[in-house]
Amino acid sequence: MKISKIFTAISCFALSVNAGFWDNVERTELYELTEKSIPEMRITLPENTWKEMVQKAQITKQTQNTDFEVEADMKFIYEGNEEEYAINFKLGGKSSPEFSKPGYNIKIKGDKQTLHGTKNFRLRSDQREASMMRSKITTDILQKSGLIAIEVGYTELYVNDEYMGFWVISDSIKSKWIKRKFGDESKDIKTLYQCKNDGIRFNDGSAKKKCVNANSEYTDYMEPFNNFVDQVNAATTREDLEKIMDVDNFMKYMAWEWLMGTWDHFLGPYGHNLYWYQQPNGKWVYIPYDHDIELGQDLWTSFFKNKAYNKGSDIDFSNVSFKDFELDHPIIKILVHNDDTRFRELLGDIISKVFNPDTILAHIDDVKELISPYVKKDRETNAGRINKLGKDTGYTYEHFLLNTEYTYVYNTGAGLRGYGLKDWIRRRYNFAASYYGINTNSSSPEEKHKLIEPRPEPVSLPYKVKLTTQKINSKFSYISIENKLPDYTPDRNYSDDRVPVLGVNQYNLERKSSNVSPTEPTEPTQSTQPVEPTQSIEPDEECWSEVFGYKCCSKGCNSKVYLIDEAGYWGAENGEWCGIPTCNYESDECPGKKYGYPCCEKCDVFLTDKDGAWGVQNSNWCSVKDSCF
Repeated sequence: MKISKIFTAISCFALSVNAGFWDNVERTELYELTEKSIPEMRITLPENTWKEMVQKAQITKQTQNTDFEVEADMKFIYEGNEEEYAINFKLGGKSSPEFSKPGYNIKIKGDKQTLHGTKNFRLRSDQREASMMRSKITTDILQKSGLIAIEVGYTELYVNDEYMGFWVISDSIKSKWIKRKFGDESKDIKTLYQCKNDGIRFNDGSAKKKCVNANSEYTDYMEPFNNFVDQVNAATTREDLEKIMDVDNFMKYMAWEWLMGTWDHFLGPYGHNLYWYQQPNGKWVYIPYDHDIELGQDLWTSFFKNKAYNKGSDIDFSNVSFKDFELDHPIIKILVHNDDTRFRELLGDIISKVFNPDTILAHIDDVKELISPYVKKDRETNAGRINKLGKDTGYTYEHFLLNTEYTYVYNTGAGLRGYGLKDWIRRRYNFAASYYGINTNSSSPEEKHKLIEPRPEPVSLPYKVKLTTQKINSKFSYISIENKLPDYTPDRNYSDDRVPVLGVNQYNLERKSSNVSPTEPTEPTQSTQPVEPTQSIEPDEECWSEVFGYKCCSKGCNSKVYLIDEAGYWGAENGEWCGIPTCNYESDECPGKKYGYPCCEKCDVFLTDKDGAWGVQNSNWCSVKDSCF
């Protein structure tokens, strides 16, 4: 019955209007705070120690990273509140130290101390991209899709009272994070593996050589991961992979990677900036991190070897299909190319919930409005650029304003370029809609941005188009794509805020459901004292709950069951328990109907518990018929 309680909660979330972007999304308190206002982090340390840190930051390439770390104190100031923490303060990042504004890693000291739920976090300048919003928007898309992700916000930083600029703040994936996100209660997290180096794949053996155990106390404990790589390489069917990993969850991340146009994770040539974690149930899951190179940032044809466009002229990458984008991974052939039906459903769920021009463009506007004055201050003061030998991209506030919209900014001096955020999203959405069959025109929220069934014939939009470069000055140009998009105003009345079901982490779903307790009124018991009747009344046989002081449910056998105990079936109305009459639920071929769920049309099973087998229909749970077995 416990699992049914969470299902009941899930089913109650229908398509709504004017709902907030974060409705029904679990978040860490720190990032909820940074969504409302921009905090300050004020770090204090001895001046000579700070000078030493600045000196250690003078590098030109990542191989010179020193990982210099010191102890310091930090004040966290937000909305009139001021808190003090002892911290470890470290120069951090893989490539970010090469830039003039290098990154920092911070750890809150004290076993039980966190910064509003976060123990380890990173500060990054995201200097390589003009919008300073890619990390934020891409991880927001992950979370809104129901995928586990690092969380991202913003902060201002001061060191010894000197303004150091505006920063992206994000989680660091450490043991504490794993315990928080996955509920792993093990004393030590031994099976978290980081793939940080360049050029990592499963099928060429490089994963076994380049990925490492993320726990420094278990650096030699590689056997579980190496066995996993071998099993993936030996797999020939989806069923083989389902034995060792959460397949739908992995596929949904891959759909997200393609929508983002990211080349910096699993699908791309570098195959890095990701973790593999073996959960307590033995299944492996995928966790990407580091998201500043997403949404059409720094895409070049030379990255995509063995593709038809590899050595040709520049192209519109937003119109490159999934098959032409991913670099021929055997696991992707098994899970997607052999039959992309399930992949299409998972991708369609991301689009309905978030990756559509109504939901995400409005969210971009909201984030842009929040951070705009802070970006302006940062770029006009050039604060925090302590690495005098590092790359300085020179992006201005104007570049921020343009690149968060539709302007493709090319930093010719630094060799960096990125689609306008809204331009990439709308173009990629248009391709996905054309190829996978998505309803773009309906006025009904039940149909708009949803998959069209039966699936229309896939149509690929051309990627070979004319791109024109307009030189602005010696360091910057703007790139124009010939088929300019028409103006579009997001419909803020559209939202799909149903709790995600497809492709969510199955271990977490089962773990959380087993711990759910009723959120309805206090559970009735035999000791409950009903209101004393004015006269002795024999309760109606069908209204057995009256003897406990509770009315009968007005909907009778059509009431949803919230609780079953020795007395009978309980529903809830107007914040009060009510009794459900004897309804012969046990004879129904769909066991879940008593909890308010429809019968599944198909026999596909996603989850089984003591209340029966559960499937998914129209992105909602349904009860699988007994006749399916």
